[in-house]
Amino acid sequence: MTATDFESIFIDEPLVTFGEGKQYIDPKWGLKAYGPCLYNNRHAIASALRIGIIGSKETISLAEQWISRCQGEIAGKNEDSLLFQSFPGFTKLFGCELKVLSECIEVLSGSEIEQVIKIPDFHKRVGSAAKLFVNKLNNLRQREPRPHVVICAIPQTIINTCGRKKRGFFEDEDEVTPQEKEIIEMLEDYRRTDKEPTYLEDNVLDIIPEASDLRRIIKAQAMCLGIPTQLAKPTTFKNSPKGASLQDDATRAWNFCVALYYKAEGYPWKLAHMKEGTCYVGIAFYKDPGLPTRVRTSVAQVFTHTGEGLVLNGGRALIDEHNKSPYLSKETAFKLMSNILEVYKNQMHVLPTRLVVHKSSRYRPEELAAFNEAAKDVGLKDFITVLTRGIRFMRQKGALTKYPPLRGTAIKIATDDWVFFTKGWIPYFETYPGLRVPTPIEVVEHHGDSPMKMILEEILALTKMNWNSADFCIREPITLAYSREVGKILAYVPEEVKARPEYLYYM
Repeated sequence: MTATDFESIFIDEPLVTFGEGKQYIDPKWGLKAYGPCLYNNRHAIASALRIGIIGSKETISLAEQWISRCQGEIAGKNEDSLLFQSFPGFTKLFGCELKVLSECIEVLSGSEIEQVIKIPDFHKRVGSAAKLFVNKLNNLRQREPRPHVVICAIPQTIINTCGRKKRGFFEDEDEVTPQEKEIIEMLEDYRRTDKEPTYLEDNVLDIIPEASDLRRIIKAQAMCLGIPTQLAKPTTFKNSPKGASLQDDATRAWNFCVALYYKAEGYPWKLAHMKEGTCYVGIAFYKDPGLPTRVRTSVAQVFTHTGEGLVLNGGRALIDEHNKSPYLSKETAFKLMSNILEVYKNQMHVLPTRLVVHKSSRYRPEELAAFNEAAKDVGLKDFITVLTRGIRFMRQKGALTKYPPLRGTAIKIATDDWVFFTKGWIPYFETYPGLRVPTPIEVVEHHGDSPMKMILEEILALTKMNWNSADFCIREPITLAYSREVGKILAYVPEEVKARPEYLYYM
């Protein structure tokens, strides 16, 4: 076999900004050292973050105990590892306390739960379980003071009976797909050996269908009520014996508390060195459960140069008969881009000076023409397609052969086609924090004048803007990372109701 040389470049680890404008590459270390970023003093929150709780008597008690524990320090899994840093305590980290309001606790009685789990039809059972929580949320909407965030502490019996049609978790081995079986084996291996990795690459747990529709319905209805929610299973609140859980207690506390702070309109960190006035957009497609199987709907996630997130539901997509890829008609594309710029202007009080669009499918000429026409008043524009096609590269033989390429490695495989490792070996950790060979993303199309190095730098920076956890990074840029899940939540918003744009309602 003849060796082939490829052009490659390396993108340095992006910095993020914390309190007093201090910058660092690690969200956890940066928060501990400098505190949260208060951008223009618009994202400071009160001295106490008000918490409401909905759940059974048992899960409410577990949630209260967990919140109390998160007020103080929780030791990390490995004190010498940057991967498993101790959690210093919510008050020390964010400068405010978590306060559970006794008047904002709503109890799901045993009889209410029993009535739901006895419903024989699966879809009606899930709908009734969601309605149970939504009715309690509606009660909390009338309370004063209102909670900043409501924790939905879901009882295990509801998870067991509303997670999938067949009771239990992978009870019937024949229903497990090969991909799910691979994931289960990885988890079992992790728990058995207590290996170093702290998270699964690609958020692969998302494909395991546990209580997924229940979560989406509750999120959609809570958004309509204007109440940010944090959904949690009982295992979230319980102490983790060594080797018995994917995440140690300190890691769960980090993720839980960062998400709470952002949902209360706090601002953990923002991007550094991003050009002011840039609007980042992700356009993706999702299956709408209320439409025929092959019909898709578009969803747009919009982020300002500081990382403020907004969400828009787009129009119906068309399907290319040759490659089965979804796309937008010229009219739908024009309307979507016009709405994106209107939402951005409402948020920032001015049109962006530069527009960067990440799309999960290739651009058709009519789409590109419509986007450009709608954004004719924006000076600079870059339209990029980001895909995952399974192409991988390995290290050459050497001391680090067993590890994947460095995060930030970009390899040119064709004109305007770059394989980009947003997960990989991280020098800061001196390891690869994953359980399997990482799949790089691929930038396969670019229409615009910005250099490719700049496009890749921005993509890598946007992998650090996930406030649903305190992880070092995610695989996809935040513009696209959760677009499918966001779309599925939007699918449950009634057509007569205008979905709220704030990203915090979809987390």
